[in-house]
Amino acid sequence: MWNKFPITIVLPVGEEIRVSFPTDITLQVPMEVTERLESLAPNQRVVYWKATEAFDTVRVIATATDNDSVYLIDLVGQHGATAEPLYIEDPDRVIAQKAAQQTEALSESVTSPSIEQLDPPEILLTRFASQTLYAPRRLMPVNPDINAQPVPTITANFPLMRSQSGEQYQYSIVGAWAGYGRFITAVMVENKSPVSVQINPGLINGNFTHITAQHLYLGAAGTLEDRTTLYLISDAPFTAAVMEDGYGY
Repeated sequence: MWNKFPITIVLPVGEEIRVSFPTDITLQVPMEVTERLESLAPNQRVVYWKATEAFDTVRVIATATDNDSVYLIDLVGQHGATAEPLYIEDPDRVIAQKAAQQTEALSESVTSPSIEQLDPPEILLTRFASQTLYAPRRLMPVNPDINAQPVPTITANFPLMRSQSGEQYQYSIVGAWAGYGRFITAVMVENKSPVSVQINPGLINGNFTHITAQHLYLGAAGTLEDRTTLYLISDAPFTAAVMEDGYGY
């Protein structure tokens, strides 16, 4: 619970911990700890930290992108610490969110059908996949029309996305679902090049009807922004769609 005072997070050496924030944030990590701390931020609300060796307290600043909040994190790397995921709750944001939800519910009760009922299947599938992967456990989506599928595998250097300027990528599939007569596959893509790259869906190989990226660009290799998730929707399962020509998209 964020109470306006620094939050101490003890990282067990050699084990990864997931830290979730209540809003989109940008991180400022001191340079002196970067060689002893591995960071992975799949989106702007979640960061995975792993201490590669023990270190004393360092101050990390997490600034909300809406500039309404600044969260102070004191990181410590210790041997034998407990590896537990952490969700930082901000009471001010919880109150504001509940008020907004009540206002929205009142508005919907007056105006008839819900927004979700009007959303096309592609939006419902993409939203479901994104929330399943990155939302806090208490916000996990439930939709009887969408079912998890066996997660296919591809090699890390599979040519899923064509190069724009000689850059290289690595891939891993992190989830697969089916619903509304379509298939959606979530693929983590990591930039292995020293330059930032803008995501261009037209360069993705395969017959996918809709493509959505969690972020619009990839940072240079080694930065917190060097990876993102692609949500690929197809009429056929991923293993078949990825081998077809891209007529759908």
